[in-house]
Amino acid sequence: MWKEGLSSSVADRAAQRKKAVVLPHSISGLYIESELPSRVLVTSSQGDLTVLHSDLQIQATRTSKCESLKTFVLSRRNCTFLPSRGSVPSSAAIVISFVTLNANVRIQILAVDLEDRFHELGDIELPIKSQSFCDVSFSGTGFFSVLLTDGTWSSFELKRSDDTLYFNSLENVKLTSLSFISSSNSAEASILALGSSHVLLAGLTGSTSNREVVLLFWDLSFSVLLASRTLPLPPYVTNEKVSITLVGALSSSNVLLLVSPTSVISGRRQSQGQSSSSSSVWVVPVTVPPSSSIANAIGRAAAAMPWLAVSDAQGDSHDAGRSKLVNEIRSAMDRNQPENAKNAFFEWEKHTVSENSQDKPPDTPTLYGYNFTKEILNIVLQPSIPTKTLYPSKIVQHLLEKKVVSAGMMEADLLGVLRSHNDWKSISLALTRVSDLQEAEIVECLCFVLARYRQARRATSSDAMQIDSVPGMDNECPTLQAFLSLVLRYSCSPNPLRAAFRRYLSDVDDVICLLEVLDSWIGQWAGRDTRLLPSNKMVKKNELGVYIMTSESKDSSTDIPSMLQITFFLQCLIDTSFINLIQTPSAHRILRRIQAHIDPEITYIDQTEQLRGPLELFVKAQTKAIKEAKAASEGIKVPIPDRKQQKKLLHEQAGATIGLYRLEELTL
Repeated sequence: MWKEGLSSSVADRAAQRKKAVVLPHSISGLYIESELPSRVLVTSSQGDLTVLHSDLQIQATRTSKCESLKTFVLSRRNCTFLPSRGSVPSSAAIVISFVTLNANVRIQILAVDLEDRFHELGDIELPIKSQSFCDVSFSGTGFFSVLLTDGTWSSFELKRSDDTLYFNSLENVKLTSLSFISSSNSAEASILALGSSHVLLAGLTGSTSNREVVLLFWDLSFSVLLASRTLPLPPYVTNEKVSITLVGALSSSNVLLLVSPTSVISGRRQSQGQSSSSSSVWVVPVTVPPSSSIANAIGRAAAAMPWLAVSDAQGDSHDAGRSKLVNEIRSAMDRNQPENAKNAFFEWEKHTVSENSQDKPPDTPTLYGYNFTKEILNIVLQPSIPTKTLYPSKIVQHLLEKKVVSAGMMEADLLGVLRSHNDWKSISLALTRVSDLQEAEIVECLCFVLARYRQARRATSSDAMQIDSVPGMDNECPTLQAFLSLVLRYSCSPNPLRAAFRRYLSDVDDVICLLEVLDSWIGQWAGRDTRLLPSNKMVKKNELGVYIMTSESKDSSTDIPSMLQITFFLQCLIDTSFINLIQTPSAHRILRRIQAHIDPEITYIDQTEQLRGPLELFVKAQTKAIKEAKAASEGIKVPIPDRKQQKKLLHEQAGATIGLYRLEELTL
């Protein structure tokens, strides 16, 4: 080691003395970190770690019995996945080592503090065999990915529970069209984390005689390819085995790409005096988004298709247990044995939970992935079969309760498929647990319930005794009031909701039926006592010891929707149907009754609005108390403002503006 002043002359640089030291282990990497000034971290291929001072004095050494695959050294402030307090030093270098032990890959997290002490933060085994390991990337957010020689690219994310670290498995990607997959040469591919879930992959593509270097910029959280670039391979390494390495540069906007031959120098080249091979170093400019977002991933799925294997592009890469479960459920449904499918699913879940709970907290195992849940739903619900068949509704209801179902998992409308199976319990769960339902399918389902409601009312009014023979009537269909309550509680956007009303609510009589239910709810709200002060039952202390308001009703499902939800739905309904309602004399009475209920509410709102100014001080005090209590529970010291500065600020604010309820009189 030596220091070299770039401003000095060449002679002075040559005269500087170099220092050397002999370490107790081999050297595979040298690292420096700003949070450890005047320190050099030295690693070995056997997993050993030594801390050197700038004068090459050995400060500390940590031995290991594991073979090191790759090591990353990050600053403590850049490792956002670590707990903010606890066993992790506030200033330290974080060493993340991927090692192999008993043919398995493990991740070891170590902290080196300012006093050259080692702090073990985690040692976790990954579900990866070391013989198939190719490369690994790691980001300070805790997102890391492992590339295997068969083209499988696995993504993980480190999480913390108190002072314990664990990982969540994310989606896998199966690559193709890259040379390292067919040759099993791990040196022909390299990956580098660029922050968040963005990873840059470098590899070789093309035939042996016409190979090229390809750079693929991925967002692995969405498994999409954001950008790609192809570079010609230098001619002096075209016909040789090539080693590719990606290295982060000092500037975050550049990446270094190293391409060098790995084959032994031939006898002919040695006779020609060529004792070494040539290598190339490219500086690759990159523009990385500050964070992973769905906005950057939209429309990028097609770009990744040439680099994804066909089998994984069509379905999820399940493990052996999931694949076996999918086959069992499909076989049971083909034999029309839904009970066997249900038993197989819950036995698999019970077995998987018991296995994962040994290494992770019980609430952290990733049991369901998007594609796995999608495949289970499509096998169980069978949307392509128009006739009603028996199906294991308990599986669908369980997935809905776990909040892992998305409306986009079905080719047809989710509510429509559930309605074809007459599974109204699952429909009710979907309206409370699925966040991406379309307004059109919600209103269509509402119209189905509305039609059954009107049929039953007509049959009752005509004193007919054949109500059971009405097409589609059954005891499982909810009442109009119960289903409309679920619809009003679902978060909808006004414009799509109006469009759905125009499409499905063309009959004025249907609108009048809905208005009657809404009017009854508005009347109940209008008839309730006005409560300005909360009762003792409505006030309690939270976990921080601060008094807060509790919800008005613990069982909201048995109560009517809020006034805000009712008026929002009513406004969208009136906007699309007002002209037809005006032209229908039978609708005038219900419109006048709704107006009679709403007008006093508007007057009441205008009166209570005057309390906003005087009560604003108490709202600010409540917010401040909660904030200070939360900071105290986390051990954060809240700065005490200087009284003089605070008084000066209040005086300036009072002089600059007139308060909300301040009266000033000027007499001339």
